[in-house]
Amino acid sequence: MTTIAFKHLIAASAHFHRLVRAQIVVDDGVAHAQTQILGAARLAGLLMFRGLRVDCAGLAPGMRVPSDEARLQGERLIELLLISLHQLGHPTPRDTLDARCATASLSRLAFVEIHERLTESALAYLERSPMGMREAAMAAVVAAAGLIHDHAPAMPPHQAAALAALGVEEGLTTVPWPLSSARAEALISGSGPGWEPAYIRTMS
Repeated sequence: MTTIAFKHLIAASAHFHRLVRAQIVVDDGVAHAQTQILGAARLAGLLMFRGLRVDCAGLAPGMRVPSDEARLQGERLIELLLISLHQLGHPTPRDTLDARCATASLSRLAFVEIHERLTESALAYLERSPMGMREAAMAAVVAAAGLIHDHAPAMPPHQAAALAALGVEEGLTTVPWPLSSARAEALISGSGPGWEPAYIRTMS
């Protein structure tokens, strides 16, 4: 990864971190640890799903669509999550993750609500960035690691990372719901103003 690409990734992760802190709140503005962690991880998966260019014609929003490519990219995102946690001072080997915490019931917001609160803003950010969907997914999973760090007093990292891994897998295998604005839909279809297909590439 080049220095410039790395800077874009760090900037995007900081933006997604702020976005989740601002938008994923419950009970009159309360920041609920599990909901925010799962929210950022689901966003990472949703962005990666779009990067896979899955043909969703005829598929219902919210439908689960597992694939070998989704599994591979999910493993890469989870690896990045654990590396980021280690850099933040939370060594969390894969075999220490608490599988009992990998449950969506810990979230106070449904998956579709996470999608509605985060996706369009994330895409608007990408319109101004030279990042593609896959790089954006990486940034979102780094943001999830930052949120695990923030909420460590409320949820130990080995539990929070298991929850985040679930969120990544959910996002990567779920057909996204329609976006609320025509502009956002145009961004995804490639017909919106300012869209440049060359942005969809893998950093190296």
